[in-house]
Amino acid sequence: MCEGVFDAPTMDALKAAKSRPLFLIERAQRIILEHYRRESLVLDQHRAVLESRVYNSLMNTAKGLGVPLGGCERIQGTPLPFAYVAHLRSFLLLILSGIPIVYGCEWHWATIPLSTLIAFGLLGVEGASVECERPFSSRPTKNEHDLEKFCTVLSTDVMEILERAVASV
Repeated sequence: MCEGVFDAPTMDALKAAKSRPLFLIERAQRIILEHYRRESLVLDQHRAVLESRVYNSLMNTAKGLGVPLGGCERIQGTPLPFAYVAHLRSFLLLILSGIPIVYGCEWHWATIPLSTLIAFGLLGVEGASVECERPFSSRPTKNEHDLEKFCTVLSTDVMEILERAVASV
C-alpha cells in the first residue's frame, strides 16, 4: 500500500516497525516539526505567528489520531468471550442438526432445500460475527478496515499541506 509513497529508508523503517500505523503518525509529526523548524528561520515575525498556528493545528491533529488508533487496537485485541463463541456454535450445530429431524415428516422433500436455506442464513450470521471480531487487518478484505492506508493518507496529506505552505511563502 505504501510503495511509491515513501522513500526507501522510510519504507524499510515502516516494514520493521512493530506498529505501522503508530510509526506513520509519528512520521507525520516529525515532518511537521522539521518543516516548522526550517521555515521559522526564514520567516518574518507576522508570518511566523501564522505559521506557528498552522503548526499547532497540524500537530494537534496528528497527535489526536493516537487516541482513535488506540481504540482500534483495543477492539482488535479484544476477542469475543470464549463462552459466547462456544455457546453460539453449539446452539448453531444443535439447531442445524435438529431441523431436518423435527420438520422432516411435516416438510417431506422440502426439508432439504428449506434446511439448506436456514443453514445458509444462520451460518451467514456466524460468519458476520467472526468478521466483526477482527475488523482490522494488515491485508484487509472488503469487510475489514485498513489502518495503514488511513495513516498513509494522513502522512501524504500533511506533506501536501506543508508543500503548499512553502509555495505560498
